[in-house]
Amino acid sequence: MIDTKDLTLHGIGYRVSGCGPQAIVLLRGLARWSEHWIGFDQHLARNGYKVISIDNRGFGRSRGASVKNLDVPQMAEDVAAILTKEAPSGAHVVGVSLGGMIAITLAATKPQLVRSLMVINSSVSASRLKRLSSRAMLSILSLLLRSKNGHKNLADILLGSKTPLERKQQFIESWQKIDFSNDIKLAHLWAQLKAARRFNGVSEMAAVRCPSRVVKGAADMFVDPRNSDFIHKCIKDSELITHPTAGHEIVFEDPAWLEKTIMEQISACP
Repeated sequence: MIDTKDLTLHGIGYRVSGCGPQAIVLLRGLARWSEHWIGFDQHLARNGYKVISIDNRGFGRSRGASVKNLDVPQMAEDVAAILTKEAPSGAHVVGVSLGGMIAITLAATKPQLVRSLMVINSSVSASRLKRLSSRAMLSILSLLLRSKNGHKNLADILLGSKTPLERKQQFIESWQKIDFSNDIKLAHLWAQLKAARRFNGVSEMAAVRCPSRVVKGAADMFVDPRNSDFIHKCIKDSELITHPTAGHEIVFEDPAWLEKTIMEQISACP
């Protein structure tokens, strides 16, 4: 049984699972929070790590925190404050989508807190590529408006076409339970979206010096996968890893593959 604690620091909620000499930090994306890892943090903790999943401002246990003038550096500072308390010697940081932008910023501005970096299906405005698709925005809005087919639409765009129907239904039911039990505000989504759209990323990516992997799902319909190629080129000595069939939610589609990929990176770190 993995010990799990829900905590708050300066209005930012986070969950700590397990314990160990090294820490892993998990950062979620747009309008998502730690519950959306669907137990992945527990799986990582069973490898003997302290796993810290952090809720970005405006959502989950951080939904009471101010989102006025929200930007990615502010969210990175939130993470830094929690790491200073929970893992002062540094952690292996894994960020998905918006979480990837936060992770890049943290690695650039607080290098002493980041032992390794993994950026999954993320993007930066400097790429000049299409980032969040129009269909993605419509699916999020339909979810917030409690549309009858909101979670089905989200599943269709977040998961790759190879995902079995039974697995897709599990995704829909899991996310419905999480989202409908929380007060999701459109203003908070808009604040996060603006912060993500403003994130240029050039100077931050150039400043990253820790061991880094950029991971993409080749079938991602939520964020153009070419953005991951661009991030890989901009982060010096980074490694690009591609899941050949997964979409945006690799953690749900193939958690064993992602766990193996994370463990490989950590084991290679000095």
